[in-house]
Parts: sequence; structure tokens; C-alpha cells
Amino acid sequence: MDFIIGGCCQGKWEHVKRQYGLTEDDVIFAADIKNNELSGKCCLRDFHLYIRQLMESGQDVEENISRLLQKNDIRVIISNEVGYGIVPVDGSQRTYREAVGRASCMLAAKADKVVRVISGIGVVIKP
Repeated sequence: MDFIIGGCCQGKWEHVKRQYGLTEDDVIFAADIKNNELSGKCCLRDFHLYIRQLMESGQDVEENISRLLQKNDIRVIISNEVGYGIVPVDGSQRTYREAVGRASCMLAAKADKVVRVISGIGVVIKP
């Protein structure tokens, strides 16, 4: 599994389409995940929003990520980086930001490759 990260609107999806030859038919969005099943899709977009869903429903983030990875044949996971910029005043936003960071570290450790996309250019940070 490859983990693709980058800021909002930095060209992550375009990079993935070019590098992996994927189409919209290969993708499931975080909002469409049910019971950690990707419905046969090989690419998960908006991983950061998957974390938000888990937190809002009171589910264990780490446990659900492990199940997600075990139950599915995932080639690519795409996530926004949410830990940069001004630290939010709202405590729940800080908690969410930390949870995404921890989940991203977990995925990066398990990933075969990690790519950070900046202005549409993919920079491999874990070969």
C-alpha cells in the first residue's frame, strides 16, 4: 500500500491517476465506507475525513484502521495533511488534528511507499 499525503488542493488525486493509472471507478471516498469495507475499491480518498467519522461516532481510530487494512486490498490511500498552519483554538479541532497525525504515522509505518504531493509534484519521502 502506498500512502499519498499533501495539503488541500495540492494535486494528490491527479498525481495518483498519473502514477497508478487509476480512475474514479477504483476509488472510494471516506464518506462511503461502511463497516471498514471498501466495496472492492483499491484506492481510498479523504483518509483524514475517515478519521473524523470514527471520532464523531466514538469508535477507536487505531483499531478501525487495522481492520480497514486487514479486510481490504488497498493499493493507495490519499490524505490531506491537517497538522500545519495555525493551531486551532477549539479543543476538539486540536484533538482531531492530533488523531489524523497519529493515524498518518501509523499508515506511513505500514506503507510500502509514502509520497508527499506539493503543487502536483510527488516527492517520495519513504521509498
